[in-house]
Amino acid sequence: MDQPAPAILVLDDDDEVREIIAAALSDAGFAVATAATGWEAVALIEERRFDLVVADIRLPGGLDGLEVTRHIRTRQPDLNCLFISGQSAPVICDPRLDDFVAKPFRPSLLVGCVWKVLHGNLPYPRLDMVR
Repeated sequence: MDQPAPAILVLDDDDEVREIIAAALSDAGFAVATAATGWEAVALIEERRFDLVVADIRLPGGLDGLEVTRHIRTRQPDLNCLFISGQSAPVICDPRLDDFVAKPFRPSLLVGCVWKVLHGNLPYPRLDMVR
């Protein structure tokens, strides 16, 4: 019996970046949903369960990627998160569940990091990763 594809939520306010990430993850076999704001992401997560969130750290609208993750984890403490940012230093909330990739990145690098986080995030995290 086939396992369902891991469900990934892509949270980024940049339409082009969000669509590139979503396409790369869909092409890799993931079930992908997208959100442009932190509030939209929270609403989606309250409707259904995700295996991982790819979240931009800096978002407009009063709820950034870190705050979204902290909020989500009050309901789903084991949710994995891959943070992305072009303007922030590497950030994680929980080294067992999170990792970080700096923008710009190659889609293949992002897909590899998603698999790493989904499969236990070992070695814990690669914060020294270069573009």
